[in-house]
Amino acid sequence: MDDDTVIKKLIIYVLEKTRSRDIIIWRGCNSKRVILTILLIFFLILIHNIFIYGSKRTSTILPSDFDKAIKLISRLHFKSPSLYGLKYRSMICTIVRNDPHLVEFLLRHLISGFSHIVVYDNNRILAGYDANITIVLAPFIAAGVVTHIPWHQNTTKLLDNGIKNGNSAECVAKHGVNADWVTILDTDDYFYYERNSVSFHTLNSLLLEMEQNQTCGIVIQWSMMYGEAKVLKQNTTLLEAYPRICGLHGAGKVLVRSNQTTLDIPHYLQCLSETQNKKTVIWNENLKIGLLHYYSKSIEEFLIKADQSVPPYIRQPIHSYDLGPTCHLKSFNYAKDYRRIFFNAHEQLKKLHPIIPNTLRLPPSLNIKEMTDYALYIHLKYRCAKRHEFDNDKYLSIHLGIKISVENSTLVDGLYHFMANFLAGVKGCWKTDTYSFCE
Repeated sequence: MDDDTVIKKLIIYVLEKTRSRDIIIWRGCNSKRVILTILLIFFLILIHNIFIYGSKRTSTILPSDFDKAIKLISRLHFKSPSLYGLKYRSMICTIVRNDPHLVEFLLRHLISGFSHIVVYDNNRILAGYDANITIVLAPFIAAGVVTHIPWHQNTTKLLDNGIKNGNSAECVAKHGVNADWVTILDTDDYFYYERNSVSFHTLNSLLLEMEQNQTCGIVIQWSMMYGEAKVLKQNTTLLEAYPRICGLHGAGKVLVRSNQTTLDIPHYLQCLSETQNKKTVIWNENLKIGLLHYYSKSIEEFLIKADQSVPPYIRQPIHSYDLGPTCHLKSFNYAKDYRRIFFNAHEQLKKLHPIIPNTLRLPPSLNIKEMTDYALYIHLKYRCAKRHEFDNDKYLSIHLGIKISVENSTLVDGLYHFMANFLAGVKGCWKTDTYSFCE
């Protein structure tokens, strides 16, 4: 006999006993017995509802936020199978260390149509430093779109480019062979391809076109994104914070058929067969394909990048512009579907699951006194610590000649001029949320 039947029989029993004594109860005005009987019936009905509706609620398992995050990522995943019997249609190999924009990197490349991303995790968490990205990656791994490989995590040594390039070769040899097409990107490289004003899952159409044209691989030139004269890290996505291009860089990254090419990692390739061809693609109005390179970002982020670099490749602050001192500063016109899908996915995922990794502690820095502009480096570090943003407008209002140069596009902005002339004694202008001043 189930719980529902038992409760009902108890209620009927109480009613029958009460009904036989109704006249006696009321005639005797024994109000206490009446009240107790009513309370007993109410109590039994309450127990009945708890058994019935409570059991119905517990029998329906609601999806967790983690499950919802997996489902969200799966909807972005391009599920076209390999055309050659391999595991994936396309793949990215990347190394990550202390990148707060890792989730944006993953989402935007899934939107473009990459099938799988292999993440070599160089965060030194076993040595007690850097960012622990395990939780951040968990729903991407569960959705089958990311392979997470811990790499050199128990060291404080800084790795030179030779070691990193060897890692890229390893990734292509072990994992890239499982995909029709593979590319090696840093997490500040963002592939973008637009076809007929659409960019969602457009990569496969490009791959089909290259296969039809017997192309073994392409070199995609960098579109260098402008740092917007920002000193402080922007608390938003890269897509929002840095909307303009500084210019095109002569170099870029390659997208190749791994079994039909030899790679000079990470920028060059050679076809194995004479019947195959390679080409360099350059962004234009008819071919909207590029590699958006967030090399600059804010000075604060660039200084962190410099701290983790390796002699003799120490980067100086002014090098954050890379293409400076001039930039054409045109807005990058993303396809509407690209912006809409990314912002929706990013906002939803942020509500469901952590997208920023937990940082253990900052890694040890280099001997920065080796930098030729050590004084500027320390000054900018100080401004970051004080949360002082560069006041570009005020700086130009004081240096009218520089303002004219910026208006004539012969100089990118006041921040560039300040950094280039700091050692000569030029003073900067700074602002916070409440005040602005010049030194």
